[in-house]
Amino acid sequence: ELDQMLQADKNEALKAALVRGDVPLIEELLNSGVSVESGFQFGWTPLMYAASVANFAVVRLLLDRGANACLEIDKYTVLMAACTAPSSEENILKTVELLLSRNADPNITCRRQMTPLMYAAKKGYPKVVALLVANGSHINAQDENGYSALIWAAHQGHKSVVFKLLELGADKNLQTKDEKTAAELAKLNKHSEIYSLLSLAANHLQGRYHEMIKPEAIYNLATAVPDQRVGSSSTFDDMEVFLHGLGLEHIRGLLKERDITLRQLLSMQKDELIEIGIENSRDQQKLLDAINELQVEERRIGELPEVMKLELSGDEFLTFLQELNKDCSKLTVAVQTTNKHFLKNSHQMVILQWAQTESFIKVCKDLLCNVEELGEQVMKLKDSM
Repeated sequence: ELDQMLQADKNEALKAALVRGDVPLIEELLNSGVSVESGFQFGWTPLMYAASVANFAVVRLLLDRGANACLEIDKYTVLMAACTAPSSEENILKTVELLLSRNADPNITCRRQMTPLMYAAKKGYPKVVALLVANGSHINAQDENGYSALIWAAHQGHKSVVFKLLELGADKNLQTKDEKTAAELAKLNKHSEIYSLLSLAANHLQGRYHEMIKPEAIYNLATAVPDQRVGSSSTFDDMEVFLHGLGLEHIRGLLKERDITLRQLLSMQKDELIEIGIENSRDQQKLLDAINELQVEERRIGELPEVMKLELSGDEFLTFLQELNKDCSKLTVAVQTTNKHFLKNSHQMVILQWAQTESFIKVCKDLLCNVEELGEQVMKLKDSM
């Protein structure tokens, strides 16, 4: 009885040491005879607990003392516990890497048919996701509801995980049991940038660029956040998402070096693309097609008819006026679309916190002045007719 009491006290001491992450005390208790497979509530072992908080030092100690890296409790594995740990991604990454090195299986599923990869994607850990895939995790596996790792990441709003999974070859066209794709779930859950990314993902390797590209998705992406420099400290910015969607990730370094923003890129013509160093004709065409879809081409003065020539015909002048009217209509639609967007998504007005409000108001005032000047000039033109 005394031995049992002492053993129970040691188990409690081990539990307390695990909570504190006290490696020396844990080691001392193991040396005193406490089993590395001691059972706690719900059948959890010391390794399961240490993995669930991603305590790398304790996990390594327990594994070195013979703990089973492939342990399952009711079909929930130590690796799954590590992938869902409420810790920093760096701690989780080290812990998961250690478990994988000790033969933890990345493709075992829980009762809901979820894999460690799905758990990591659901929690939002892109580096862990990449590590699991590199170690053989099935990237397009689906759980009992048809959710893949990509669908879970899109559903939860983890942009960096979505981006990483697409980069690693995840199938964005998989559907859940209720026939929803990752893009559709992102849209339903109001993750607009993820919806744009998934809608843009061109799958150019399958030759389906023109089928997959969606103008409204590019527009949403370009207008979702204020224009950022490519060197932004964000996990990935609007430029990176746009280039990934077109399969042009390889030119990102070039654009970063020249400090080109997405909005600048979307207003360029072929000669300007060549000028900044984009010389591959296929890359140029992909960009020009996307620019054309957006209809954000700037009307250059050099493109206007030479109206000063006396031999200008009536047909040419009519075409000139029609083109001007068409361009004005495009501008009007762009402003209307922006206004409607903010009316429907007022929460996104938080972007105004990213710059001083006065700067927005000033530009709007300048825009109004230009519109008024345009109106005056058109009236003069009309009167001269």
